[in-house]
Amino acid sequence: MWPYATALWALPAVLGARQSVCPPPCTADPSKWTPYKSLESLKDCHHPVLLDISSHESPDLPGASFRIHACTIDEHPDDLEVQSELFSNPVEPLESAISDAETTSSIHELNFLLHHVQTVLTDTSNRDTRSVVGHFNNTTVGIYSGAAADMSMATFIIEGFRSSEDIQTRKAVAIQLCGDNHDLEHTFGIAAATTGDMTTVKRAIDSWTEAHCVESDRAVLNVRDIGTTDEPIRIQPRNPITESLLKEYTCRLETVVKGDTCIAVAERCGIPLEEFMRYNSEHDGKNNDTGKNEDTWCTLLHLDDQLCCSERVRVPKPRPSMNRNGSCAAYVTEPDDTCSVIAQKHGVEEADINYFNGRRTWGWAGCDYIYPGLRICLSEGYPPLPDPRPDATCGPTVPGTEMPMDGQPLADLNPCPLNACCNILGNCGVSPEFCINEEGPTGNPGTASPGHKGCISNCGMEILENSDEPAEFMRIGYYASFNLDRPCLNLRAAHIQVNDYTHIHWAFANIDSDFELDIVDPHGQWADFLALQGVKRIVSFGGWGVTISTTFYEVLRKALDPANVDRFIINILDFLEEHNLDGMEFDWEYPGATDLQAASFSLPSDGANYLEFLKKLKSAFPPGKVISIAAPASFWHLRAFPLAQMWQYVDYIIYMTYDFHGQWDYNEFVLQDWCNGGNCLRSHVNLTETEYALAMITKAGVPKNKVAVGVASYGRAFGMKDADCTGPECRFEGPQTTALPGRCTRTPGIIANAEIEELIIQGDINESFYDADSDSNILVYNDTQWVAFMSKGTMRRRVEYYKSLRFGGYANWAVDLTHWSGDDPEPEQQRIDFNVESTVL
Repeated sequence: MWPYATALWALPAVLGARQSVCPPPCTADPSKWTPYKSLESLKDCHHPVLLDISSHESPDLPGASFRIHACTIDEHPDDLEVQSELFSNPVEPLESAISDAETTSSIHELNFLLHHVQTVLTDTSNRDTRSVVGHFNNTTVGIYSGAAADMSMATFIIEGFRSSEDIQTRKAVAIQLCGDNHDLEHTFGIAAATTGDMTTVKRAIDSWTEAHCVESDRAVLNVRDIGTTDEPIRIQPRNPITESLLKEYTCRLETVVKGDTCIAVAERCGIPLEEFMRYNSEHDGKNNDTGKNEDTWCTLLHLDDQLCCSERVRVPKPRPSMNRNGSCAAYVTEPDDTCSVIAQKHGVEEADINYFNGRRTWGWAGCDYIYPGLRICLSEGYPPLPDPRPDATCGPTVPGTEMPMDGQPLADLNPCPLNACCNILGNCGVSPEFCINEEGPTGNPGTASPGHKGCISNCGMEILENSDEPAEFMRIGYYASFNLDRPCLNLRAAHIQVNDYTHIHWAFANIDSDFELDIVDPHGQWADFLALQGVKRIVSFGGWGVTISTTFYEVLRKALDPANVDRFIINILDFLEEHNLDGMEFDWEYPGATDLQAASFSLPSDGANYLEFLKKLKSAFPPGKVISIAAPASFWHLRAFPLAQMWQYVDYIIYMTYDFHGQWDYNEFVLQDWCNGGNCLRSHVNLTETEYALAMITKAGVPKNKVAVGVASYGRAFGMKDADCTGPECRFEGPQTTALPGRCTRTPGIIANAEIEELIIQGDINESFYDADSDSNILVYNDTQWVAFMSKGTMRRRVEYYKSLRFGGYANWAVDLTHWSGDDPEPEQQRIDFNVESTVL
């Protein structure tokens, strides 16, 4: 509900989850970073990020699966001095593919990103082939390091790259060790671009991932000048029959001794020199058929090297076998893994991998959709739990989850609060990205079609048929007692149109530090409110502006504490009897909240204490008197309410289905249905989002006939970026609002329905129309002022729709915003009162 102070009126009653446009901070293991389906999702993040892009397809292809794992570097370039210690040892020739344009980005940012990318590769030693990209502002840096690349060599190349003049004069540069006799395991490369486009760097990494060099029609330079000493750096062995290849192949071997030549070794092998040269052909890339180039490598034999005297034969690898407990031999995929790579590493066939995992293993969508951190089977046996995700809150990927022993489906583990939907990433929500149940290409659990997040449990967005028609369809109106603080658009309690309502709620009463109830009534309206006839008179405690203040939040939380709740209930009963009220409403915004001004006072026990309070209050309340509570329509704030039990102890729940959008959306693209930047012009009373919320509360177990659906007699306003663009993809200004305040409400971003009607009647508008998609009315005035609201006709249709769905009624905020009552003070008194208010402020 609205606060008692007009100054706080612009704040939301329904506030969504504060998810950032940037991923969470980096951790040591890239497979635990947050997955994204495309680079577009990160476009509005203005902090330095690291990306693990394992896919061999473009991450921005339509329908691309979740191939990007990202994290935010928890530092800023200005916070870190990257120390560059120049090496003096030369490396074998490196090719540098460089574009001709001048650089436009800070070398400081490039060095900063290099430092962090290098740190990830150095710290993550359990990955066979590794590629990491860093991005900040217009600068992108990526490194690919094959599994057998020597890290001392890699460090040498990185430092040489850092000190190269080319990175200070070019928009794009790549240094690579590849091609010729360098296979995938021994390929290494660095790419950097300062154009703001990650594609150049991604293409370079894609080339190195395939053991290809970057091809360029630009200048290709040797970068020998990054080192000057005569002592060569030692690179890991390139002999195909030394340590690494001996693990895969075998042959009859002869060991090199001091003074050996190829002729001498061939004689000891007992074979002709030509045959010996053929068996050891990888030593000479220029001529594999004869010994003509004997002087190129035969004269440089290393002591104790082992050379082949026969054809090499692949050594069969032992196939992984099922564990004794019946579980399969599990493997966690790594960046750049493919079915071919996995099969080769583990001695299985590609077809086996599909067979072991098809329709059983969590997250397995086939060989075309492998991503890092996927736990799969390499043998027969029951599949493993998926690898945990640090940010998962539902499903089997929640950290610490144990394998169920009773055959319970993995999808049913760790269900969401309120029976909300859980998607394949382990996130809870109530919109399509969480609730649409769609299988991936293989039909496996934990999969979805490419580019989607799917649903694994409590799926669906249908409003449940879970109650009979209410005995009476309630028509509830809030009377904002502070409305007389305004210079105009005033309504006295005696003039409330009681024939339009069944219940009138006084907003708001106070609770002091002794848990006593109190009415603040500077304008003398309480007595007239108590005198109303033909309606139930309910007093409401709390409200947005009150409960978000740390003082009141703490008082209310303490009042509901088990140590104080009995005393608080006695005070409630005394107040109810003293004023002969028909009931009370409690509007706590919000128990258990973690993202509000008073969040430091929130406790995990808030929701449980609230429930116990209602139980005790119900048992002590006089028969025929009303108990109600207000509840937010966002999952983020509703999740701490134990609604499945609470509804049994109240007569109805005021469901605040408005304020779905507002100025707070700026830079919060998650709240804006993936509107990049968050600042799209959207209606705060959007019917589709209202229906999502109604589905949520019925799925949570609340009977429909206990729910009074919220409607708003005010509009949410924005200052438009483009006067000619009024649709839902058009933008508003921010982060500070440029919306004009209403003539009487005087709060930017808020304008009462009565004020809107006045603007339309006066004709000083640009456009006024009904938007069927959102079931809202749109007003554009003063060229760039955009307002979404419900006209009287739209509100009538909404109310009838809610009635047809058999909800318990509707609740209107607020009766003093709907029309001009004639209660405004005389113009002179208006001026005096407003000047006094301005002086106090």
